[in-house]
Amino acid sequence: MAMDGITLAAVREEMQQTIGCRITKIYQPGKRDIVIHCRRPGTELAVMVSADPQNPRIFLTEQVPENPLTPPSFCMLLRKYLEGGKILGVDQPDLERMLAIAVENADENGKRATYRLVAELMGRHSNIILLNEAGEILDAVVRIDSRVNRYRQVVPGALYIPPPAQGKLSLLTLDWQAFLTRMAPASPAASLAQLIQSNITGINPRVAAELVQQAGLTADARWGDIDQQGLKDLYQSLKALSEQVKSSRFSPQIGLDADGQPIGVSAVPLVFQFQKVRGFSSVSKALETYYAEKLAQQEAADLRRSLIQVVDSHLDRLARKVRAQERELAAAENAEVYRIYGELLTANLHRLRKGMQSVALENFYDADLEKVTIPLDPRLTPSENAQDYFRRYNKAKNALVEGRQHYQRSLDEQKYLEQMRTSLDLAVDPSDLEDIRRELVEEGYIRPVKGPKPKESKESKPRPLRFQSSDGLEILVGRNNRQNEYVTFRAASPDDIWLHVKDMPGSHVIIRTLGAEPPENTLQEAALLAAYYSKARLGQNVAVDYTFRKHVRKPRGGKPGMVLYDHYRTLFVSPQSAGVQELLARQIT
Repeated sequence: MAMDGITLAAVREEMQQTIGCRITKIYQPGKRDIVIHCRRPGTELAVMVSADPQNPRIFLTEQVPENPLTPPSFCMLLRKYLEGGKILGVDQPDLERMLAIAVENADENGKRATYRLVAELMGRHSNIILLNEAGEILDAVVRIDSRVNRYRQVVPGALYIPPPAQGKLSLLTLDWQAFLTRMAPASPAASLAQLIQSNITGINPRVAAELVQQAGLTADARWGDIDQQGLKDLYQSLKALSEQVKSSRFSPQIGLDADGQPIGVSAVPLVFQFQKVRGFSSVSKALETYYAEKLAQQEAADLRRSLIQVVDSHLDRLARKVRAQERELAAAENAEVYRIYGELLTANLHRLRKGMQSVALENFYDADLEKVTIPLDPRLTPSENAQDYFRRYNKAKNALVEGRQHYQRSLDEQKYLEQMRTSLDLAVDPSDLEDIRRELVEEGYIRPVKGPKPKESKESKPRPLRFQSSDGLEILVGRNNRQNEYVTFRAASPDDIWLHVKDMPGSHVIIRTLGAEPPENTLQEAALLAAYYSKARLGQNVAVDYTFRKHVRKPRGGKPGMVLYDHYRTLFVSPQSAGVQELLARQIT
């Protein structure tokens, strides 16, 4: 929970610099996102406000999202009442997750009026609400009528009612007696951190755990674990935090995990919660950085899920199609039987008569002249029955030829989609996923989005992974078809070594040999990478083929990433061996 009451207090403090600024433009780049531009002589500022249920937030921003061509109705309403107005104040009621921006502007009659834009940043209940001077709701980014909430309607014309009070003690006015009285009735098994969070304003779970640990206890300590001295130490930690907030002594930071990925953001130091941190001079900058990375990760995860769903649905369709084609081919294999029936009937026309339903004849194609029973159509003459079997033979023979071609195309498409599925598993950043999405659109698996085409990225050159072998040679690894085509047919020289896991979807790997024979260690390491970045990542003794790049070619009409190769040899490696991690650490960034 990034936007707790304390962090919001730090944002409120920074937003005091907007007081006196005039609002010049308002945009709504997302369904629940608002960007307010304001300025005064020598200063231009922008405020991001979002009621996104997963990521509610407000801060001063420098990275303004792209403005949609058509503004939504709520954005038009905000422009009507707030554009040209002067910001009078930014307030937060007692460390609640709410911020109100007061704006003075002319009303519909030209008289001066004060409007309030209220940001309620409360998870799935988050909202952005515009109020008039009388406290009536002009509109909200999320309307809530009586069918959803009988106590509190958020619709135009209704009187604004703040969210229900939670009955917590104020961190800013906390005293020892009130603290002791509130905590005393707690169960001995109650979590201390949860008690603090649920009884004191502005505190999120991480801050609560930090306070408990500052008092010399473990983060999961219970109420029954604390003695009188521990309780006093805990109270002193709370008072120190209170003074820090009241005096606006904030130290914004982003907490990082062992891999350097953001796991949280705080306006106050969290020594016990964050082992690694990235400090900032501004809480807005910390929040902007944190949410930019978090939203990028969420967008990438959402895109990955949607692409996997597309590929899996087509793989399911192809699996059904292949099974049906196999049944049709099995039936078409009877073509030779139809020809034999026709020959036998033609040779025995004198023994047949119209109206017969079947006949048993010696099969002169069989060495033992075994009799075979041939079904007949009683409505046809003997000659017509023979001709009917010859027609069936020709039809089945043609169907067999075409069926095998269709069947092979289905197998090729299945192989291609399995490669796409593996590429999705190997993708590590949004650009990889965007390459895959673009390819699926080009190949007709995803409908292109109607409307103006998105701007192409200036950095259109594929970016395969690059590693340095223990012998100092460069190894390139493609993670999707676009990168595979690049490393194989554009980046590699004819005498470079090309590797690929045998008979499975995976990455194209190139050893840049500089015209020399690659050392055995480098060959083994490149084979490890080829196996690791493939569907066989979790396997043992994985077969990896390798050959000179000049022996690799694209089949005519082949889909992206599909190749044929010859003059190859095979290595066997285990991609889960300890050597892989050492090799991954030698990635060139």
